[in-house]
Amino acid sequence: GYYGPPPAGAPVVLMLHGTLAHGDMEIMRTLREVFAEEGWGALSVSLSFGEDRRTGMYPCDAAHRHRAVDAAAELAAWRAWLADRGVTRVVLLGHSRGALQMAAFAADAAPSTAEAVVLLAPPAPPDGKQAERYRARFDDDLAVRLREAEARVAAGRGDEILSGVGFLYCDDARVTAAAFLSYHGSAAPNDVRGFLQASRWPVLVIAGSEDEISAGLPAALGSVLTPPSQRLVEIDGADHFFRDLYAYDVVEAVQAFVDETAGP
Repeated sequence: GYYGPPPAGAPVVLMLHGTLAHGDMEIMRTLREVFAEEGWGALSVSLSFGEDRRTGMYPCDAAHRHRAVDAAAELAAWRAWLADRGVTRVVLLGHSRGALQMAAFAADAAPSTAEAVVLLAPPAPPDGKQAERYRARFDDDLAVRLREAEARVAAGRGDEILSGVGFLYCDDARVTAAAFLSYHGSAAPNDVRGFLQASRWPVLVIAGSEDEISAGLPAALGSVLTPPSQRLVEIDGADHFFRDLYAYDVVEAVQAFVDETAGP
């Protein structure tokens, strides 16, 4: 992980990147720096995807054996790493798909794990058109691929590689049946609404008004949020990656929310 320790008594933001990305990508690095400027610590981690000391984007042409649910155990290990260093005040933040994985981790975590959860540009909730988008993107039938993966998993062959399939944003990927189901199957952690409805945590959702990747968040989540412990902030002009000065808007929103809802 990439760690900036906090001043005495300040929180540390445990941050998780998006799809096949890493803890030192631009948005993670910029947020670390801005949180430090504003008096907080930050730890941005890279999911291992089964590799030691992984750096950079995980390549599409690698064998994909990682599962969406694997993130929870790694996040728990990083939270314990912070505890070992005496950190008691933690805020959880996930970006894009990392927001889904952070929500899944928080849903089963102990109340002392964090003061709040921040979902930064999470994917919009499923709208029933996943199969259409999969065909448009990969010229393939998602239902057929899912049946193939399900059959292998049911037969105890979930570690077998499916070759030449569309996976996440990768064309012609090599991916295990279990991994394919974990991201594309009906049980995949792809909808933050369930987390919001059941959450014991203060939750802040941050959207960008120009975000074309996670478009429609305010409309999709507005009726699910329960103020004042849950809030959605839309940053005018920001896209999916909150570049440049928009990172300051993100940090300001996070700090204000924590001060109001979860501070000592």
